Amino acid sequence: MEPCRSTGADDFADFWAPDPPCPRPGSRTRHGHRGAAAAVTTAALLGALLPVPASAVPGGPVAPQEPTESLDSLRERSDRLSDEYNGELRDMEDVLQDAEDAKERADQTREKVEEAREQVEQLAVASYTNGGIDPAMVLFVDNSPQETIDRASLIGHLSSSNQDKIEQLQQAVSRNEKAQENADEKVQQAEDDLDELEEQREEVQGLIADYPEQEMEPPDNLTPRTRQMREIIIEKFGENEEHGGVGCYRPDGGYVVGEHPKGRACDFMVDDNGRMPSQEQIDHGYEIAEWAQENAERLGIMYIIYRQKIWDIRRGDEGWRDMSDRGSITENHFDHVHISMF
Repeated sequence: MEPCRSTGADDFADFWAPDPPCPRPGSRTRHGHRGAAAAVTTAALLGALLPVPASAVPGGPVAPQEPTESLDSLRERSDRLSDEYNGELRDMEDVLQDAEDAKERADQTREKVEEAREQVEQLAVASYTNGGIDPAMVLFVDNSPQETIDRASLIGHLSSSNQDKIEQLQQAVSRNEKAQENADEKVQQAEDDLDELEEQREEVQGLIADYPEQEMEPPDNLTPRTRQMREIIIEKFGENEEHGGVGCYRPDGGYVVGEHPKGRACDFMVDDNGRMPSQEQIDHGYEIAEWAQENAERLGIMYIIYRQKIWDIRRGDEGWRDMSDRGSITENHFDHVHISMF
């Protein structure tokens, strides 16, 4: 199946294309929980062209709720949680390294135990007959009784020494296994702490996305909701600066209707050479688009365009829709993922 295409246009003239959706093979098509899509009426078409609050439901307006916390306070909380989360991530690296080192020590000690056991078994075979010496070994002692006795005595000594060594190594194994168990417990605790922090972060992110006053702000002329979306995606997927990075505000969107001049849209480039991206770059774009789709309701994402396809949360379960050919790789969004916000 040919990969889904996308367009880099913010123009809603193609938004209602009747062609059936062509989602990425094997991809999930979660469309949020904003209710079933309304019939395409004049009101629906007008609604597509007007900004809608992130918490709005396609079926009808929802009375705005007065926020209980200021936007600045929410952003401060978000920054603190992000700093704490990133600190926990750095600590997590040390914890994981300790666990890996403990496992390696335990494995090495087990190998030494096995080596010592093999030596004992070999010595036991050698001392089985002739007073502790294998008959075949007599050929190497020039038939001297004293040398045979000395050799047998040496074998017995080595066997006893190796048995002591095995016991010591087994004690070391127990210590190392205990250390490994403690390290694994620390890893689990660190993972639990990270999960708890991530839940708190997502809660605050949702409050910022739902905040009613979303004006463009300096220094980047973005709304708080848009800036947050950009920062989260960069944190998760990187900025890809070597291939154009991320572009958001621009004075002229270049299309009939667009969110870039309103500070409500970002383009996440996968290639900036004006040519068709590689398969690896295409897959990277799909990862961003699918993640944005899954988190659209929480972050206030209105629609996503990628590879000449558009997905809009206000369209309910209609999925990805075809868009018309705008004539170039960039305008058809083959080289970047476009995300528009409420």
